[in-house]
Amino acid sequence: MVGAAGHVVTPIPRGGYGEVLFCVRGRPLKYAARARTPLGFGARVRVAAALSPSAIEVAHLGPAADGCP
Repeated sequence: MVGAAGHVVTPIPRGGYGEVLFCVRGRPLKYAARARTPLGFGARVRVAAALSPSAIEVAHLGPAADGCP
């Protein structure tokens, strides 16, 4: 999963968790996510680390994109 691209569906606050959506083999997957900086809805991200089976750390890739990443 590390390196996969997705986008924020629930904003990630400073010091907290939001949610990120990924498309893996055409199937949408949603994970709890944290980031080093706050990220708003739609921000493009890449998985930086797996924190647990249901939580990840993400890095910001850029502004919002339409559709599945």
